[in-house]
Amino acid sequence: MLNVSTRGRHIFSRISCYFSKNASTHSGSVQIRRLEVERKFLVTPVALSYLRSNGGGSKFKNYESLGKQTAHDTYYDRNNLLFSKGVYIRRRNGHWEAKIRTGGDFINSAFTEVDGKNAVKEVIEQNLTISADGLSIEEILEPCAEFVTERESWMMDGRFKVDVDTTDFGHIVGEVELTGTLPYANGEHTGEGEEREKQLKQKMDQDIKAFMQSYPQAFPAGRPLGKLSAYFHSLSSRM
Repeated sequence: MLNVSTRGRHIFSRISCYFSKNASTHSGSVQIRRLEVERKFLVTPVALSYLRSNGGGSKFKNYESLGKQTAHDTYYDRNNLLFSKGVYIRRRNGHWEAKIRTGGDFINSAFTEVDGKNAVKEVIEQNLTISADGLSIEEILEPCAEFVTERESWMMDGRFKVDVDTTDFGHIVGEVELTGTLPYANGEHTGEGEEREKQLKQKMDQDIKAFMQSYPQAFPAGRPLGKLSAYFHSLSSRM
C-alpha cells in the first residue's frame, strides 16, 4: 500500500495478520492467528511468459494455474488523515475492507486486515476519533482512488501463491505470497506470543526470498511500484 520504491529485487513486502477467535475444539481456549507474508516483484515480458509457460515446462517443482479474477477497488480517506496513519479503507467489488499498518517499513511491512462494513466503521471511528452512529462510510469519508485490476494467479512449489496484477490505468506488478497459522492459548504471555510470531514471519519471509532467488527469470531484479502508489503517480502526471 502506498509503497515507496527503494533498492533491490524485493522492494516491498507486506505482512498481513488475520485473527480468527475460538478456532479450536475447546471453545475459547485457543485463538488462531493467520499470517500472510508477501513480496512484490517487477513483471517483465520475459517474467510473465516464464510464469505462464512454467518456464517452458517442468521448471517449478509444482505448478498450478489458478486463473484470473477482476477486482474493482475504491479507496476512501478524509483529508489524508487515514492514509497518513497507515490506515487504508477500500471497497472491493462492493465489500468493505480496512488495512491497518502495524509495523515495519516500506520494504517489510505489517498489516492487520479487517473485513465487513461494521468492523470497518469501527476502524474509522478509532482513527478519526468520531462517532459514526447513523452515518454510512460514504458520508464519513471521500473517495480518493478508483481502479480495476485483473489478477492472474498461480500456486508454485506447493505453497507459494504468485499473483500478477494489471490495472486499467496501465500498471503491472507482481507479488509472491505465503501464509501460515500461529495458535495462541488463552493466558499466554504476550511477549512470548509476539516473539513466536516474529520468528514465524521472519522464517516465511526468508522462504519467499529463497524461492524467488531460485527462479530469477520469473522474478527479475528491478524496482516494483505498488498499485496505489502507481495510481497517484499517474494522476499527478496528468495534472
